[in-house]
Parts: sequence; structure tokens; C-alpha cells
Amino acid sequence: MASDNEATCEVCATILEIYGAEFEEWDDEVLGEVSAVLDGDCPHTDSIRRAANFDRPVSDYPDRLLAIKKESNQTATRLGLAQVTPEGDIVFDNVSTTPMELVSRNDQPFHPGRGILPDPHWIDLNTVLGWASRCERDHGAKCNEPRWFKGVEAVDPEWLVDVIQGCVVSSPVKGTKYTALSYTWGKCRYRKNTEDTLKELQQPGILSTGEFASQLPPTIRNTMDLVRSLGQRYIWIDALCIIQDDLESLTRNLNQMQLIYANATFCIMGATGSGADFGLRGLKGVSHPRDLELRVYELADGDKLAAGSLTLDPSSGTKHSYFQRSWTFQEWLFSRRRIVFNHGPLMWQCQCAQWYEHVEINPLADNKWASLAQEKFGPSPSVWNLMPTVSAFNTKSLTLADDAPKAFAGIQAMLHRVHPGGVLLGLSEFFFDVFLAWSSLYADIERRSTGTGKQNGLPSWSWIGWQGDISFPYDAEFRFIQPWHYHEQKVGFREPITQWFTMASPQAIIRRKIRSQWHKYKMNASNGAQSETLEGWNRRPYEQHHKVQGFKAPGSEPEYVYAHISDPVQEFQYQVPVLQWAANITLSEQTQYLFCETSRVRVEISQDNVISGVQDYDRRVQIKHKNTAVISLTMPSSRLAEEFLAQTRGTTLELIAFAKGWSTWLGDDVLREVDTTEQHDEQSYLRTPGMNALDCYFVLLVETINGISYRRANGEALESWWDDGKGSQLAQVILG
Repeated sequence: MASDNEATCEVCATILEIYGAEFEEWDDEVLGEVSAVLDGDCPHTDSIRRAANFDRPVSDYPDRLLAIKKESNQTATRLGLAQVTPEGDIVFDNVSTTPMELVSRNDQPFHPGRGILPDPHWIDLNTVLGWASRCERDHGAKCNEPRWFKGVEAVDPEWLVDVIQGCVVSSPVKGTKYTALSYTWGKCRYRKNTEDTLKELQQPGILSTGEFASQLPPTIRNTMDLVRSLGQRYIWIDALCIIQDDLESLTRNLNQMQLIYANATFCIMGATGSGADFGLRGLKGVSHPRDLELRVYELADGDKLAAGSLTLDPSSGTKHSYFQRSWTFQEWLFSRRRIVFNHGPLMWQCQCAQWYEHVEINPLADNKWASLAQEKFGPSPSVWNLMPTVSAFNTKSLTLADDAPKAFAGIQAMLHRVHPGGVLLGLSEFFFDVFLAWSSLYADIERRSTGTGKQNGLPSWSWIGWQGDISFPYDAEFRFIQPWHYHEQKVGFREPITQWFTMASPQAIIRRKIRSQWHKYKMNASNGAQSETLEGWNRRPYEQHHKVQGFKAPGSEPEYVYAHISDPVQEFQYQVPVLQWAANITLSEQTQYLFCETSRVRVEISQDNVISGVQDYDRRVQIKHKNTAVISLTMPSSRLAEEFLAQTRGTTLELIAFAKGWSTWLGDDVLREVDTTEQHDEQSYLRTPGMNALDCYFVLLVETINGISYRRANGEALESWWDDGKGSQLAQVILG
């Protein structure tokens, strides 16, 4: 027998050596040619045949090198087919899909393994209790009151489930500690809290035994038992704690949903299955057994590797699955502590750590997780920091389309605390003119419809009125362009050309002025008025290296560049206020109509005005006036782009402008000759888009119905062409 961590097999010894690397380190090693690695009678030969899950069996690559790697800030490894460069670097061509943990061994004190083999059918509740007590003991205020939570209004839910008495009760005292359940209802029908059942639900034992209890779905019954086993008394469950047919109660609870989850001691996430009838599997004596699939791979001398399942949750990707729902997205986002029941091992997440039942706790991994968790809704000057949250939310499903503003309300309230001026239906008021240029360049979106023909609360001018993945423009007049933007189309916003107002209805006399202020701070920098840096900012002289591959935007270059402490690497052309989790905020009224006075152009498709597509972009279309691109638009979907291209002569299009700047979408691609020994032909030139910036107006393509204009697309119009075509009178525009 080998002593300590020395394996009797050279391949196994190399594998164990990788696991000995420090957490922060990247380490990789060649195990040998596939044929040699698979030769012999060591247990690893069969294990590697099963573990190296490439597009074909690993034995189909006998002459290739097989290597193993551990990436930085990871404890798990992956197998891969690889090459070795002349400098000795290992380059992986094909990597196995699932990471493997080395199972810990109690008989070897300095063993590098951190993996655990939990019971595949039953969860050890002592593990969960240990997580909860360790979080409370070691994390304290960091998890009780993280940065984003400071100033969040405390909330006492109207109703809670008392799992000891087995009934619904009003909050006993102010500040009562409670837990919460996040799950999906799915298609199953079961009894809920209504005006007719509220009195019945307050009878002790009603939720424990008897007819009502038997009609509760498994997820709710299992959760109540789990909460009691964890030593907690109260839990908030929407089906039982919201009076479902009381509009006032429903509205009140929906409007504070984020506060309910944020104030919960911890939240139980029923994240597998496609409805409440699935239950929380794996609770012995309470629910059905789970089927935890951990693949175990034997090595020499009794060592083992463990990897998760290759199969996906059967419910994942369906519109009823947990991670596809808008409401559960918000619930997940605002939960400070989570106990996650999913397709794999049980998981704990808090503000300071992420723990799995199949891996030992690693303080270094906790530190990495904590740094990521602190970035949630983090104060930042950049509109692009909103994109991951908005895109993730907007690709989720809702049973009722007009629930979108309600489901986003909690996220919006948080964003309001870090965005000066607040947020109006998903758009930053400070950068309002820039946010209006959101687009669907990379994915199809469709208009949310309530099914009744009405779209109340879902304006066409905001992304929240559409469903699908959207993006905000990368304003190169604010953020400096990075080298990886070399081949991308680029835009820069110079100034707004109108003042926007918002109101509750098209006929409303009271109109609130939208507080767009980015241009004020841009002009301060241009005029030298920003000699003093704002809190959190620093500045340094502008240098030529800030140009990207020779690209130069129209206009003069800045004198200084600015950076903010939230991301010291990112450089800006001007500084803006950045709120630090403002505690006292007043949410602006969320009204869905906009008003402005601006220039408008109507263009008729004709022999001189021809529609064409844009190479490499399915949703981009152009209008050329006498062979010069004068309008470039992003349509909501490739289908609508095709319909737009099919429009015949005589069709009149209506466009309104809202800002000025520059865009490369209207410029021709740059052709650069490529050195070649062959004769010059089309292949001898490199086409580079995004290098020819032209002055433009940022515009919306609209359709006006009964005096209200609705957004159809957004884009740019050539400034000189627009100035020639716009009328002398400004148009009064109401956007709905």
C-alpha cells in the first residue's frame, strides 16, 4: 500500500497532485497518450473511459494526449484532449462537460480531496442545520444586513403560516422572524387563501390534518415539515398568506414582494419540478426519496472522484420551470439566504458563502463568492451594469403579461437607490435619452399582450413592454471603447434634442418632467468645469492608447479620462453622480405615457428611397436615399425585419428624433488590402465594420394611432439628411 497521498499508479498520482494545487492557482498536467492511459488494470482505466465524455468515446482518440486541469478559484478538475506547444504550454482542444471532485478520506489527514458522497435518496438535515448556524455565527451582519439591504424597509407580512399550530396567523409582533418559500404553482389546482377560506385557515391544525391539509400540494406540505424540523415556527407562502381574490390584499403584497423575501431569515427554493405537486424530494419521513445522481470514478488505492449528473432536470427550459419564471427570478434575487432544492445536490447560498452537500466548506471559495454577491445592484456609473439583470428578467415567463411591471417592481425599487433620478418603467431617468435606444440586435423580442387588446402598464417605448433579450447601447461618448470592440458597430451620444415628460394618460394635464442629466455632466467635462472630482472618482490625462485600432470618433478628444472605484479599470470621458445605497428615497410615479416636442420626418419608399438589409445582422435594415444610407434601424425580430424589407413603394414611414450623436451603422465598412501571393480578388481584402462614424440623430420608427405613437423600431438617421427633411415646426408627440 502507498503511504499518505502517494498512489501506486503514475496516472492516479498525477491526478492527485493536481488536487494539491492552491485554490487560487491554475494547474494542468498531461496524463499521457489516450492509448497508454487506458492500458492496464488500474481502476482509473475504466473510470476515465466513463468520465472523459467528449463528442465521441475517449478510446476513439488513441494517439491524442489526455490532460487534466484545475482552473483558478476552483477545487474541481476536468479531463481534456490537449496539445503541448513548443514552449511547454498545454492547450486543451476538447474538455469534458462536468467537473470532478476528489472525495475526501478520513483515514489520510493531509488528503487533498474535498468531495463528499451524500446519501443519494435522503438529505441529512444536520448538514442544513450546520449551514444555518455557521452562517449566523461566522457571517453575522454581513448576511443579516448586506450593503444592498441597508435602508430596505422592514416588513411584517399580514399573514404567516404557523407550522407549530398548523394554521395561518397574523404577524404576532412587529419584527417577527419568519422564513419564506419560493416555488412555482404549475398547473396543479389546490386550495388557497381566499375571502371564503381565510377564517377556516386560522383554525389550529387546519393545515396539519383533515380535508384542507390533504388538498395542499406536496411542495407546501413538505416545506412546512422542513421548517418545523429546522427549529423555525413561521413561514410565508404566497398561496396561504395572500388573500387571492382580494384585489387590495393582492396588490399590496405584490408591491412589497421583494421586501417579504428580503426580510425572511432564509428562503427555501423549490427549484426543481414544474409545479407545486413535485414536492421537496429527499426529506426522510416527509417526502418521496430523491434520485441524486453522482457518478463515482475509482482510482488506485481506494481514491475516488465524484461528478454530477450528465442528465438535465426534465422540467428545465419549460415555461413552468423555476428558473424560467419572472416572479421566482425576483424572489431568488432578493433572498439573503437560500436553501436550494434542485436537480443536483442540496445547496446553501448566503451573502458570504455557497455550500453544497457534496463538497466540504472552503473558506477561500467563500471569499470569492462573497465578492460576487456584493456586486448585486452595486452602485455603478455605467448603464451597461443593468444589462445582465434586465436581460435575465425579460427572458423569463409570466402567466399574465401585464404582471411584468409588478414582477420587476422590486428590482426597480433597488435600482432606484443607486441610479440618480430613479428609474421609470425600467429606464434610468438620468440617462433617459440613452436608455430609449435599447434594442434587440442579438435576439428576437415580441410585444407583450394582455390578450384583451390593451397594454396597460406595458408601453412600447420601454423594454418592459416587450418580452425577450434586449441590450442597451454602449455609449462611446461616455465609456471608452475597448480593443474587443474593434469589429463592432459603435455609437456615441452627444446631446438630447428634446425634453421628455411622463403622464398617466394621453389626456393628463399634469405631466412630470423626466430628470435626464447626463448631458449636463458631459458638458461640464467639455467646458473644464469638472476640475473637482465627484465622490468615488479620480481622473488622469487622456493618452493616445485609448483609441481602438486607429478608430477615431468625430469631434475633439477629451483632456482627461475618469475612473470610478466600483471598477477602476473602466475609463469614462466624464463623471456622473453615483449613489451609495441611498436609504431615503421617494419612488417616482410609474406612468406609461411620454410627451415631447421634437423633429419628425416622414419618408416614402420610392425609387430614390430604397430599403435594404445589413450584412451579418438579421434584424438590422437600412433605407438608402440615392444609394446613400440615411436611416439604419433595428427591428424587434428577424420576422419583422423580413416584413419591413418586403414593403412596396408608396409606403410612408414615420420617424421621430430624440438625441444627436454619431454612429458607424450609417458608414460604409472599411476594406483593407491583405498581403497575399495570389492575385488580388475579393479574398484579398479584409472587411472591417464599425470604423466609419458619421454624425446622426437617434430616432424611433413609430406608428401613430388615434394621436398616440407606438415604437416599432429604433436606430439612427444621417444628420445632414434629417436636417434637410424635417419640418420647420416641432411635432408634439405622445408615446404609448
